[in-house]
Amino acid sequence: MSDDANITIMNHSTKLLGPDDLFATHEFAEVLSPLVEPADDDTARLLRDQLHQLGFVSERPSTVGKLQVLLASFLMQATRLEGRKERKEEPMVMGIAHNEVYWRKRSSVGYKVALRFRQALIEHAWITHDAGATVNLFGGDGNCNGYLIADHVPSNAKGLNFQTTDKVYATSTSSSNKHIEVESVDQRTRALWAKWKHTPLMYDNQSMFIAPRRFNNAKLTRGGRLYGPWTSMRKVDRLECTLDGKQVGEVDVSGMHLTMLCSITGEIPFATRFKDAYECGYDNRDHVKAIINETIGAGTPKHYTIGGLAKASGLTQEQFTHIRKTFIAPKFRCLQGLKKGVLDGLALAYHESEIMMRVVEQSNLPIYILHDCLICQKDEELTVGNLMQDVYAQYCREQGWTPVAPAYSIERKGGEKHLISGRRHP
Repeated sequence: MSDDANITIMNHSTKLLGPDDLFATHEFAEVLSPLVEPADDDTARLLRDQLHQLGFVSERPSTVGKLQVLLASFLMQATRLEGRKERKEEPMVMGIAHNEVYWRKRSSVGYKVALRFRQALIEHAWITHDAGATVNLFGGDGNCNGYLIADHVPSNAKGLNFQTTDKVYATSTSSSNKHIEVESVDQRTRALWAKWKHTPLMYDNQSMFIAPRRFNNAKLTRGGRLYGPWTSMRKVDRLECTLDGKQVGEVDVSGMHLTMLCSITGEIPFATRFKDAYECGYDNRDHVKAIINETIGAGTPKHYTIGGLAKASGLTQEQFTHIRKTFIAPKFRCLQGLKKGVLDGLALAYHESEIMMRVVEQSNLPIYILHDCLICQKDEELTVGNLMQDVYAQYCREQGWTPVAPAYSIERKGGEKHLISGRRHP
């Protein structure tokens, strides 16, 4: 019997996942995924030596390449967990998917190699099973188990140089059990990768320029965000990155999904110029943001019961109800336009990703996408932010929405956050 069959589902980690949640891995800080590969011959040699220690001795060159991607990614993510352990005193537990679909549709690494790699890590005591898989009642399978990483493992990454791997598929969707190929979508994503490869995003020993695009339906009209190594980094670490030797800055849109919902419905609550999309007269912005984003994610204006986002912000049900009724509902009438599966968080994520991709495509500057945020060279943030506003407004006109220039912030390493006004009539 395989080790998969021996896994006991542990009640403390059981969650119910819907069909849109194939990529939901929020219960673990890191989930093993093909992210990086050796960036030079010395690193490749050292990784091969480590693979020999794990029992991979007589492998085909193609299999060695896949194993190197898994080992490089595992070591990079292990070092992140080591840092988290030092900061938060949390154990180094990594999520590893047992689901064959997860591996088959995401990359050319494949399930069989991933399974052998996991078994080798267990046999050589690099990891031990720690937490059972979450339960997906819709699919019938658990998809991600937790494994405690041995204390010695992160040190194996010292002196190694990584770059993002192109063994990942350009696009995938959680609505299918198979890898999809849509040539026009794939070509557009790969064109971004080619552009980024000329000026990679550098962090310590990592060179990053690959980010697959993940959709949530077969028509590729829901989701569509890009996911690269930089999208799961802590902000403090991302702001240590460089582009062509220059420090980076971040251009972060204020309330992208809320602003889009306003444009789509035509219910524009903003003043002629505004710096915060969430401003509604209540003094705790984090509370307002949590309630609005939770409501948008639910896809219904009849979202009356407090959920995870609002609870995490420190709200009680009584506070949630009061803020929603007294401050949010009167100002943001756009929320009445929400409709689950039609106009909700995943629908807005698609438009967000389209807008951000256009910004990168229309600029000669090196710009990386982080959902509703853009990473660029320091001192280019205003240029990039203003381009984002122009692209957003033009996209609205094409869609028949009410144009708005979104407000955004600029943030740099060790610096203050600068707020840049949006405009109601761009």
